[in-house]
Amino acid sequence: MAHRTWRATPALADGMRRCHDCPLNLLCQDDAAPAGDGGDACLRQRCVHLRSGEHLFRVSDEVDHYLHIIRSGDIKLYQHGRDGGQHIIEFLGAGAWVGLESLDEHQRHAGAVALTDCEIASVPYAMLIALLDRQPRSAEAFGQLLSATIARHQQHAAMLRSTSAVQRVAQFLLARLAQAHGMARATLPMSRQDIADYLGLTSSTVSRCLSALRRRGWLAMGQRAFTLPGLHNVEQVAAGAPLALDG
Repeated sequence: MAHRTWRATPALADGMRRCHDCPLNLLCQDDAAPAGDGGDACLRQRCVHLRSGEHLFRVSDEVDHYLHIIRSGDIKLYQHGRDGGQHIIEFLGAGAWVGLESLDEHQRHAGAVALTDCEIASVPYAMLIALLDRQPRSAEAFGQLLSATIARHQQHAAMLRSTSAVQRVAQFLLARLAQAHGMARATLPMSRQDIADYLGLTSSTVSRCLSALRRRGWLAMGQRAFTLPGLHNVEQVAAGAPLALDG
């Protein structure tokens, strides 16, 4: 079977650089040249800049038929609770997709607000569908993305049902550290109240859990960031090892 080759013209090299930076590059898996016609999803993106506290969309907004990929920054995905407060669904960082929960719906079931300054790439849903129809491997990759999202939500629901307060906090810190991609320092752009809402706790309980870890030297916190000098100990707490919150 003959393999197609592409001559590295300046235009093609520029297209390859754009593809490397494109948030769709994990889905775009065919052997086509990087520079397509004007109808390609990669060329129909729009860039949205949000300041901290600004909404990408709100609960009950009309769905605009765009999917959004975070290029940089952090987003909080939330719903309104029955008590009038917020129910935090997920904290999303660079590389995450936003808007999957409202596919084929008329109104948004959740709101998305920036926790930090953000750059968002927005892709028309119709263009994404065209990409998936054209590339079977891309459709498979998108299916894996949806499955991973469902699995995260199921794991979070299971954690809320079966773990103690300090376990939840320890697991949350470990998850944030894992998202730092090998870095020793992870960010905490959300408030204590946001963490509490996400973990099904009160803000005072979250503070007591964090203080217990800090007193033992297992957690070091700075300005919206933390490290885990006692990583192994925090892993044991996350697995269920007892930890007194006071004293």
